[in-house]
Amino acid sequence: MNQKPEGCLWCEYRGPVLAGEIITVVNPQVTLQHELRRCPTCREAMVDIRWPDRIVRRKVRESPRRFRRSLWVVIYPVECAWCGSHNTDAYEVNATVSNPVSTRFKYDIYRCLDCQRPNAISYLGEVYVHRADQDKEFFSLWHLDPESEQSEPSA
Repeated sequence: MNQKPEGCLWCEYRGPVLAGEIITVVNPQVTLQHELRRCPTCREAMVDIRWPDRIVRRKVRESPRRFRRSLWVVIYPVECAWCGSHNTDAYEVNATVSNPVSTRFKYDIYRCLDCQRPNAISYLGEVYVHRADQDKEFFSLWHLDPESEQSEPSA
């Protein structure tokens, strides 16, 4: 039952990927070991997360820092809550949400690359996606599941 994932999530390479060190990520879904992997073809990074019954591979990005260890951000596969597209990318990690579903959840903001709308993901064991809207006055504040569609800014 302990199947190991194969191949790279960034490119078309399907062979074994190079194992690395155990890292700490800034947005962990769970408090399990995250083992760094690198693709021998494109050199992009991934992490293997070891659950008791399986291993899950996720994309990860490195944020190098001067004189300190790098910060690592896991990129979760997210479907846009607005249009259903899978073409999303991380935009803001550990965002401040005005109306959280639970105070235990952490939130990241993902931007849909097709409809250009923001999505808030919450994760605590499972990843949940919510429509998001940025506050008009406090730009670092996000609102979950706004009542109406986002209006286009007037000229």
